[in-house]
Amino acid sequence: MTPTDLNEIITRNNFMKEDVALICGVSLKSLYSWLNGQHPIPRSVAVLLSAYDAGMIDLDWMVDFVEKDISQSVAVI
Repeated sequence: MTPTDLNEIITRNNFMKEDVALICGVSLKSLYSWLNGQHPIPRSVAVLLSAYDAGMIDLDWMVDFVEKDISQSVAVI
Protein backbone atom coordinates (compact mmCIF):
# COMPACT_ATOMS: atom_id res chain seq x y z
CA MET A 1 0.00 0.00 0.00
CA THR A 2 1.28 3.43 -0.90
CA PRO A 3 0.68 6.65 1.00
CA THR A 4 -1.69 7.67 -1.80
CA ASP A 5 -3.66 4.41 -1.40
CA LEU A 6 -3.92 4.98 2.34
CA ASN A 7 -5.08 8.56 1.89
CA GLU A 8 -7.68 7.46 -0.68
CA ILE A 9 -9.10 4.85 1.72
CA ILE A 10 -9.28 7.44 4.50
CA THR A 11 -10.98 9.97 2.21
CA ARG A 12 -13.33 7.52 0.48
CA ASN A 13 -14.60 6.21 3.81
CA ASN A 14 -14.86 9.62 5.50
CA PHE A 15 -12.53 8.53 8.30
CA MET A 16 -11.04 11.04 10.69
CA LYS A 17 -7.29 10.55 10.86
CA GLU A 18 -7.46 10.36 14.66
CA ASP A 19 -9.85 7.41 14.38
CA VAL A 20 -7.63 5.63 11.86
CA ALA A 21 -4.65 6.01 14.19
CA LEU A 22 -6.69 4.61 17.10
CA ILE A 23 -7.97 1.66 15.07
CA CYS A 24 -4.41 0.92 13.89
CA GLY A 25 -3.03 1.22 17.42
CA VAL A 26 -0.59 4.00 16.63
CA SER A 27 -0.11 7.68 17.33
CA LEU A 28 -1.38 10.33 14.96
CA LYS A 29 2.27 11.19 14.33
CA SER A 30 2.88 7.64 13.04
CA LEU A 31 -0.12 7.84 10.73
CA TYR A 32 1.16 11.10 9.28
CA SER A 33 4.60 9.57 8.78
CA TRP A 34 2.96 6.85 6.65
CA LEU A 35 0.90 9.40 4.72
CA ASN A 36 4.00 11.51 4.08
CA GLY A 37 6.03 8.49 2.93
CA GLN A 38 8.53 8.87 5.77
CA HIS A 39 7.91 5.31 7.00
CA PRO A 40 6.45 2.27 5.27
CA ILE A 41 2.85 1.37 5.99
CA PRO A 42 2.77 -1.87 7.98
CA ARG A 43 1.26 -4.81 6.16
CA SER A 44 -1.23 -5.37 8.98
CA VAL A 45 -2.57 -1.84 8.54
CA ALA A 46 -2.79 -2.27 4.78
CA VAL A 47 -4.71 -5.53 5.17
CA LEU A 48 -7.07 -4.16 7.83
CA LEU A 49 -7.99 -0.97 5.97
CA SER A 50 -8.15 -2.69 2.58
CA ALA A 51 -10.49 -5.33 4.00
CA TYR A 52 -12.74 -2.61 5.39
CA ASP A 53 -12.62 -0.67 2.13
CA ALA A 54 -13.58 -3.82 0.19
CA GLY A 55 -16.54 -4.50 2.50
CA MET A 56 -15.00 -7.64 3.99
CA ILE A 57 -15.23 -6.33 7.56
CA ASP A 58 -17.37 -3.60 9.03
CA LEU A 59 -16.72 -0.67 11.29
CA ASP A 60 -18.47 -2.34 14.23
CA TRP A 61 -15.98 -5.22 14.06
CA MET A 62 -13.03 -2.84 14.04
CA VAL A 63 -14.42 -0.80 16.94
CA ASP A 64 -15.15 -3.96 18.97
CA PHE A 65 -11.60 -5.15 18.32
CA VAL A 66 -10.12 -1.84 19.50
CA GLU A 67 -12.36 -1.72 22.58
CA LYS A 68 -11.34 -5.25 23.59
CA ASP A 69 -7.66 -4.37 23.12
CA ILE A 70 -8.03 -1.22 25.23
CA SER A 71 -9.95 -3.00 28.00
CA GLN A 72 -7.31 -5.76 28.15
CA SER A 73 -4.56 -3.15 28.43
CA VAL A 74 -6.38 -1.37 31.25
CA ALA A 75 -7.00 -4.66 33.10
CA VAL A 76 -3.25 -5.31 33.19
CA ILE A 77 -2.45 -1.94 34.79
